[in-house]
Amino acid sequence: MDGGLTIVHRKNEGGIYLVDEKVIKVVDDIMGSGKSTWAINYINNNQEKKFLCVVPLLEECERFKEQTEIDIVDPKNWGSKWNNFKWQVENEKNIVTTHALIQKMDLDMLELLKSKDYVLMIDECLDVLSPYKISKDDVKIIFNENLVSLDDDGFLIWNEEEDPYDGVYNNIKRLCSFKSLMGFKKKNSDELARILMWNFPVDFFKCFEESYIFTYLWDGSIQKSYFDLHKIRYKKYMLNYDNDLIEHNINLEYQKRKNIADLIDIYEGKFNKIGEKIGKSIPLSKSWYTHIKGQKNTSIFKQLKSNTENFFRTVTNTESDYNMWTTFNSYKKDVKGKLYSRNNVNFVPCNAKGTNKYRNKKALAYLINFFITPDIKKFITHYDINFDEDLFALSALLQWIWRSQIRDGKPIQIYIPSERMRGLLKGWIGESVNLEMVA
Repeated sequence: MDGGLTIVHRKNEGGIYLVDEKVIKVVDDIMGSGKSTWAINYINNNQEKKFLCVVPLLEECERFKEQTEIDIVDPKNWGSKWNNFKWQVENEKNIVTTHALIQKMDLDMLELLKSKDYVLMIDECLDVLSPYKISKDDVKIIFNENLVSLDDDGFLIWNEEEDPYDGVYNNIKRLCSFKSLMGFKKKNSDELARILMWNFPVDFFKCFEESYIFTYLWDGSIQKSYFDLHKIRYKKYMLNYDNDLIEHNINLEYQKRKNIADLIDIYEGKFNKIGEKIGKSIPLSKSWYTHIKGQKNTSIFKQLKSNTENFFRTVTNTESDYNMWTTFNSYKKDVKGKLYSRNNVNFVPCNAKGTNKYRNKKALAYLINFFITPDIKKFITHYDINFDEDLFALSALLQWIWRSQIRDGKPIQIYIPSERMRGLLKGWIGESVNLEMVA
C-alpha cells in the first residue's frame, strides 16, 4: 500500500491545506475492528521495509514479535533500555517498543532516526503534552536572568552565553535544545503565565516518510490538538468489513457502533442519584473526590461503596472474579468493597489501554467523571485550538469498557453513576440508532 499522499483536504477553521507527502495516516476505528491485525498484516506483506512500532504495553510487544514474520525486537536492559534502543536503530533493526520508552526521545535519537528509513506505527495516542514541574519562583528566575526567552511560536529558547551554562537548570536547557518546552504570556500582559508545558518533540514526526496512528475518537484526543497546534499533517482512515484501509466514513462507523450497542446494558436506577449534578457541583470528578475527602464526609464515600456493592450483588449477581471497577487511584481505598476489590484483580485503572488481562469481566462499575488536566486545557485553549472535552471523556470511558469481555463480542452490564458520563455513552449509542432511523 502506498504510504504517501500528495494532497489532503482538511478543514481547520482557516480552510483547506495543501500539503506535502508526509501525511500521517490516522486509522480512527472502533476497538476490536482489527486495527492491530491490519498493522501486523501490513508488516508481513512489506518485509522489505523497516518498522518502528510503538505500543502501550510490554504484552503488546510480545504480540508483534509472535505474529509478525520479520525479525522484530524490543529494547532490553543493556546498561539501559534506551542505549539498547539506540543500538537497534543504528543497526537498522525492526523494533517494537512501548510508549514509555519512546517518550524519552532526545536530540541525538532524533538525528539518528532522520538518517534511517523507518515506517512508524503507533498503537493508541501518545501522551504528547504534560505540565512541566517547576516552581513559580524558578520560572521568574530563568526569565528574569535571561536564561530563556519565548520565540514567536511559544517555544522556550535557551539563551546561551559565552561561557556554557552548567547548573540546576540543565534539564530545561536540554529540553530547549529540541524544542520540547512551551509557555505563553497572559493576555494583554508581558507577564508569563504560570504554565510551562512539556511537548513531545515535534521533529519526531518529521523523521518518517510513512506513519500510522491507530486509535479511536481521534477528534477528542490531546494528540489531535497537539498536531493542530504544531501544524502536523494527518488524514483519517478506517477499516471496511474486508479489513481494507479506506478513508474515514462516518456512516460505516455508525454501523459498527450499532453492531455492538446491544451488548451494553447501562444501569438506570436509584444508585445513580449520587452522580446527579446539583448546582455547580461536578459529582465524581477528581475535584469532587478531593473536596469530599477534605471535608472528611465519609458518609458519601460509604454511600458510593454501598451503591457499587449492591449493583454487583442485586443487579448483576456476579461472582467477584467477573467484576471490574475503577476510580481515581488516590481514592481507591476510600470506596473499595468486598465484592469488587479482591486481591486487586478487579480494579482496572481508568486510563487503561491495550491490555487483554481483564477480558473475562462482564459486570463493570465506572465511578468517575473524567476531565482533561486543567493546565493542559488552559494551554490548548490559549492557542485557539478547539478541544472537545466530552469526546475526550467518552474516548477514555470506551477504552476502559473495552478491557472487558465486550472485546470478544460478549454482553456487559455497567454502572456509571456520573450523570454526565452516562449521558455521553448513551449519546454515543443513540447516534447510530438515529442514523438508521433517518436512513
